[in-house]
Amino acid sequence: MIIIALALLETRLVYPGAYVTTTPLQKALSTGPIQYTTSDGNKLNGRLIKRKGCSNYVLFMHGNFSKAQRLDEWAVRLSSAFDATVLIAEYRGYEDDITPTEIGLVHDCEAARDYLCENFGIQKTDIILYGRSLGGGCAVALAANGGAKTLVLERTFDELVGIARRQYPWIPVRLIMQNRFDSVEKIKDYFGPIVIIHGTRDELIPLQCSRRLFEAAESDQKKLIEVPGMGHNGALPPQCLQEIVDTVDWFKSHPR
Repeated sequence: MIIIALALLETRLVYPGAYVTTTPLQKALSTGPIQYTTSDGNKLNGRLIKRKGCSNYVLFMHGNFSKAQRLDEWAVRLSSAFDATVLIAEYRGYEDDITPTEIGLVHDCEAARDYLCENFGIQKTDIILYGRSLGGGCAVALAANGGAKTLVLERTFDELVGIARRQYPWIPVRLIMQNRFDSVEKIKDYFGPIVIIHGTRDELIPLQCSRRLFEAAESDQKKLIEVPGMGHNGALPPQCLQEIVDTVDWFKSHPR
């Protein structure tokens, strides 16, 4: 009975943010709502901050308990740090009644990437794909199918099944889990620059997950940044974000 219950609750466990009602932060920022349509016909509302004369474009994919509408401050921070136009992607189920799935979320992020390409006249390989936690699984999937200027992965997993198995060691999750996000396998199909960031005190997604991703990546331009003392939900230190930016810039000026 427990196994059946967990199987039925998988969607709520993997995508908890889709089942929590939140309101946008009441703060006047230069970030605004935009809408894009997925390949399967869903309309989603992302958040966009345009930066005139920018040198970068960033597509940010958030974690499973967040929402795009509450990430305006983070978008502004990314825009300033990267000198970038930034789009915060949203997922199905997080603002509508559609059930989120792995395939669905990837379609959602692909649509957000297409929005940037179509509205700013850029290519997929001009975009920095930045994924945090669950969003890292989406970012890897996009990078493996279309490339990226740089793939940035922050405190994400190597495979979601492994995280579930760690949480529920008595359950045969490999047999019953539908949302697998096998990033450690998909990352082998991406050969561009990669920056991976992970905290040493992350108890939800162990540091070893990022180390395994790093080893699996076949890119010859990759860097793993281990942040001392940072947990899974801790704030990313300003100096760490700057190190990410500096690394992206270095990769750009030293192409392989």
